[in-house]
Amino acid sequence: MDPQQLRCLLEQVRDGEIDPEEAARRLDHMPFEDLGFAKVDHHRALRHGMPEVVLGRGKTPEEVRGIAERLLERSENLL
Repeated sequence: MDPQQLRCLLEQVRDGEIDPEEAARRLDHMPFEDLGFAKVDHHRALRHGMPEVVLGRGKTPEEVRGIAERLLERSENLL
């Protein structure tokens, strides 16, 4: 979630489009997700202005794919 997405989430709560419990559920999954073979930082863009970078060295193609899938579940952007 980047700063714009966070603002959008807060505006949705303010405008009554989603309830605070749903917003809390969405925020509860942040910032880190432990996949066992990697810890995905979903708040990196908020803290550093740059989204998570995946270091593929030492990981299997399946692990890299798993990380990419998790990132795409919470963001529309992946390079």
